[in-house]
Amino acid sequence: MTFRKSLSFQWMPWLLLCCVLMVWAGTARAQERVTIDITQPSFERIPIAIPDFKFLSGQPQLARQMGETLSQDLDNSGVFRPLDPRGFFEDPQASGLTAADIKFPEWRRVGADFLVRASYQIQGSSIRLEARLFDVPGSKMILGKVYEGDARNWRPMVHRFADEILFLLTGEHGVFDTRIAYVQDMGKSKEIFIVDFDGGESIQVTNNQSINLSPAWSGDGQDLAYVSYKDGNAKIYGMNVATGSQYLISGHKGLNIAPAWRPQSRQLAVTLSEGGNPDIYLISSSGDIVRKLVQSWAINVSPAWSPDGKRLAYVSNETGTPQIYILDVGSGQKRRLTFSGTYNTSPAWSPQGDWIAYNGMVGGRHNIFIIRPDGGGARQLTHGEGDNESATWSPDGRMIAFSSTRQGGSAIWVLQTNGTGIRRVTKGGGQELPDWSPRMGGG
Repeated sequence: MTFRKSLSFQWMPWLLLCCVLMVWAGTARAQERVTIDITQPSFERIPIAIPDFKFLSGQPQLARQMGETLSQDLDNSGVFRPLDPRGFFEDPQASGLTAADIKFPEWRRVGADFLVRASYQIQGSSIRLEARLFDVPGSKMILGKVYEGDARNWRPMVHRFADEILFLLTGEHGVFDTRIAYVQDMGKSKEIFIVDFDGGESIQVTNNQSINLSPAWSGDGQDLAYVSYKDGNAKIYGMNVATGSQYLISGHKGLNIAPAWRPQSRQLAVTLSEGGNPDIYLISSSGDIVRKLVQSWAINVSPAWSPDGKRLAYVSNETGTPQIYILDVGSGQKRRLTFSGTYNTSPAWSPQGDWIAYNGMVGGRHNIFIIRPDGGGARQLTHGEGDNESATWSPDGRMIAFSSTRQGGSAIWVLQTNGTGIRRVTKGGGQELPDWSPRMGGG
């Protein structure tokens, strides 16, 4: 089996990097930010100035790339509004890096609430990156970090600092070290790829010239389960993402599809048809059937676990059209969740357990909706710009990735859960069935 790139997360060595310059001392302004509800459409993003990083030695072209990467990270978080560098009043290569050198009144006139000043120096294959966050109205530094490591891993360092900023000002970690698995149409075959949350570093992880579908991350982010027809009928396989090693999970007679790892477990919910009808089963990672979860004369597919692993959302056509149901795994009781519309599929439970995203058909188009697990608060997030399907939540619950044909060929897109901030992640076309990884750094 060959790969376009190494399967190991090339950015993981930076976990060896960090040493802290200064920790948060606390300001009233930052503490207020923690209480802001960014899921509301009325939320106003925090204005932040991010000039080019200051070049001290080696590879001056990285100065702008680093600044742009940090700016894109914070913009993608949905919390910050990076200011346009064309409105900055001084050359970042000539300006200072410490509070004593920074012209806070000028940055305030630019409109910045916060300012980042960072520098880097490269010697041989090593890089040292120093980054600071300043409270502009308070005229002081509130965060400082140093990162050291392989110069090729500067992007993970910048991602890490973005996460430090977000955590400081909101009390929650971001998704800057996460990845999205998806299916790429390659003509006669479909293969599984993985891409950084911001669209960088796309890696092909299957290459069997067959049909591979439904990638699903394990809870620890170490494995992917997926469906493949490489041996004829649909079977479920697992892959260790770091090593690329593969193993058979489920090869029962008939269909083996729709894998979903149970949280804090090595078990999966899957759809099997070994009894003739597609029903949902709980199986071990070696394929042993633990028990049948959902059984009826209807087609039962697309299992999605609640964060605590006690409930399961799934799709059934037992009332004539595809609708979403919720199963209480302990009691075996089930109830119908969706009643609006005649075609509702692909449920995905939010990491906090407070929402379920799903596909609903409106006017002949598939769109993304969210609904409370009790059936209340249904909200439509996309509105007919092509077909929008297969929602998957970011691990912080702030964003949803999905496939969309809004620009022609299907691609992976991301939007905020308040329906704003939509952006395209993948290039080209033919990308579908995304699944967002958990955080890799443990935050």
